[in-house]
Amino acid sequence: MIKWVLILAAGLVLLSGCSEKSGGSIDNTTTPSTAPALGETTSLPSKPKAFPAVSDPYDADKAAANGDIVNVHGKMYNLEKWKLFLGNLDMGVPNQVRITQYTDEGDPIFYELVYDGAEAIVYTYDNSRDGFGSDAGRPSTVCRGIELEKNKEYGSHYKLTGCDNETSDTFWFTDVEEEAEQGSQ
Repeated sequence: MIKWVLILAAGLVLLSGCSEKSGGSIDNTTTPSTAPALGETTSLPSKPKAFPAVSDPYDADKAAANGDIVNVHGKMYNLEKWKLFLGNLDMGVPNQVRITQYTDEGDPIFYELVYDGAEAIVYTYDNSRDGFGSDAGRPSTVCRGIELEKNKEYGSHYKLTGCDNETSDTFWFTDVEEEAEQGSQ
């Protein structure tokens, strides 16, 4: 009887060693044969990474620390992220940014842009924390591009183009450095 128990135990040990572990850690590394080549881009996962959470109070320092592009009455933070976003848009590389602009009263308004790397920019407008505005309910639209509109009366600003609905009219972003360059020419 002991002989049969030992044979059965040895057989189970052999079988468990041959099967794949389940519930273990997943190795997400790529091998050289599956890694993208230099200059080749990869697409975003089907669901883009969520933007960092917003908590009260959400002042400019907290927004900048969260990685937002921040505009507080012309004082800009993380503007290099905007330039990177525009560059990635030109090269077809997926990317996303959140722009946080502050009202005169100091309330944040959020402009979230998620680019799929092909042709679509999903834009979401969020003015829910504007104490003097009416909450628009986070409307979204899908757009095909962004362009710099040069306007002497209102100043040059970026606008969304080829959008599915009028939500795009809520997007207004002035690049202060771009304005300075335009003024010196």
